[in-house]
Amino acid sequence: MRAMRWHLWVPKVSGPLVPYVEGYERWLTTRGHPAGLVQMRRWQLGELSAWLEREGLPVGDLSDPLTRERFAAAQRAAGHRSFVSRLSLRVPVAYLREIGLVSVIEFAAAGPVEELLAAFRAYLASKRGLMAGTIKGYERGARVFLEDRVAQVGGLEFERLTAADVSGFFVRECPRRSVSAARDLAARLRQLLRYLHVVGVIEGPLEWAVPPVADLRGRSLPKAVAPEVITALLASCDVELVIGRRDFAVLLLLSRLGLRAGEVAAMGLDDVDWRAGKLLAHGKGHREDTMPVPVDVGEALVGYLQVRPASEHRAADAPA
Repeated sequence: MRAMRWHLWVPKVSGPLVPYVEGYERWLTTRGHPAGLVQMRRWQLGELSAWLEREGLPVGDLSDPLTRERFAAAQRAAGHRSFVSRLSLRVPVAYLREIGLVSVIEFAAAGPVEELLAAFRAYLASKRGLMAGTIKGYERGARVFLEDRVAQVGGLEFERLTAADVSGFFVRECPRRSVSAARDLAARLRQLLRYLHVVGVIEGPLEWAVPPVADLRGRSLPKAVAPEVITALLASCDVELVIGRRDFAVLLLLSRLGLRAGEVAAMGLDDVDWRAGKLLAHGKGHREDTMPVPVDVGEALVGYLQVRPASEHRAADAPA
């Protein structure tokens, strides 16, 4: 409907804001709004009320800037051209706030990051019941992510936010932080992403895209086994028995050559070059390494092979 005909049409209002329409019109009139603009504002209030009804939202949710942004986006999607920005809701929200239906949350003038953080704080306080100190911690973590988002893509643009964006942010941030600080950031980022999903700003629950933080402190290469322990292990092998000679040879391969258990198990008779005094070790990823055979290791292998039960298998430890 053209703007010139607004004064000829009184739009019908439905939804939770119906009881407040007349008071809103009087409120606008006392503030000097012309009759035509009052009717346009009445239409906007009717659209807002109907949208709240369709979405199943209470009027109090208009305290949340993101709820107001969702309404504005719905108006744009419906093809409307008037009152389709979030800022256009300043007037009706100011009235609803004045009569006590909307909490006092100021519109942020510093941009979308500050506005979203204000809404996030309100959510943590009202919906989660968190204390002020905890909320500040969550806000700090959220701010780091939001400011990084603006730096990376030039704006928040949550409609383009992907799991790769979330994990990429974490990859950039983790090297700058201690393990405990990185874990705190992960927890705060998950809370923010959960909030964005709950209020409908992002379609999917992307908190799963925040990777766990591993604590690798103290997980360097294992310390070498003490010589006296190795001596005791070797001495425990009864070389009078076949199994004792086998265990003695295996322990020497592990301790003298530093082979892995899997490499010893994969060893075959054809891997030992007796004339050159070398053996071929088959490692992970099909890696092969040629290693020298110390005299004591060679003697232990020969000692086992001399008593090993006859077999057609070429594995060094053939089944009996």
